[in-house]
Amino acid sequence: MTLDLDRFRGIPLFRGLPDSELTPLLALFQPVTAATGSTLFSAGDPATQIYLLLAGTVSLEQEGEHLYKLRAPTLIGELGGIAGLRRKCRAIVGEGAELVAVAPAALERLLAEHPVLGLRFQHELLGIAADKIQRDQLRLEEMRKNLVRTQKEMKKLRDYVLESDDTVVSAAVHDCLEGLIRQNRRVNYRVEPPPALAASVAGDDGVRGPVREISRTHLGFERPTGELPAPGTLLSAVLTLPGGELPVSGKVLRTRERRVDVELDLLFDDYAGLLETYLTQVQMLDFLV
Repeated sequence: MTLDLDRFRGIPLFRGLPDSELTPLLALFQPVTAATGSTLFSAGDPATQIYLLLAGTVSLEQEGEHLYKLRAPTLIGELGGIAGLRRKCRAIVGEGAELVAVAPAALERLLAEHPVLGLRFQHELLGIAADKIQRDQLRLEEMRKNLVRTQKEMKKLRDYVLESDDTVVSAAVHDCLEGLIRQNRRVNYRVEPPPALAASVAGDDGVRGPVREISRTHLGFERPTGELPAPGTLLSAVLTLPGGELPVSGKVLRTRERRVDVELDLLFDDYAGLLETYLTQVQMLDFLV
């Protein structure tokens, strides 16, 4: 790879590195053979490589919808690769694309051998991550405001339907609006437990599985072995959180492969407080103070 260092200064992660540190870093990247139109990686794939686009374009898609067209020079998947995350989208190689890549383990070895470079690299990476989180927070706040406005207007429309003369569509419109209003309440917001705050569920038979989604009113967990409960039946289990255990019960809404989704019954105050504390801890991971 020809190292025209000035060409890479537009990449935020490299912007603060002097030539003496950027040169060995770029030298780690190895050529990637990828035909035009081929998939570089797909959603759900483990992030085993950090890519550097030297020429051409790469398009990002999510659930079949075009997101971005990346143009050279740019890094692709550096945060996911370093953090060991799974890919959130599909990357498609564009015409004339030239790519090189480095395995996160090789990058870690270089940074360990050169502590000054490692510290500077970490500083730049944290700056990128913090900037991304801050911009995500702004978008989420705008979405929250839009949701609040929509919720208020749906309530007005529901009340208007109730106050108006009945028609053949009145009941259907009212029930649809009522369902949307109930679903959009903050109490129904669900979070995915991170590895540092893992939670699990054990049934009456002792089979334990990880929690995949949880809120004040709903619980989704995996049942690795044994018979799955039928939708509509009542389930009793023990929910284990980092702060302790609590008994839970509720109606099984659905099962998908080995996952079980449950609508929870009301908890006693002490148990509800434990769950509320846990949900706050998880939600704070998404909030920039």
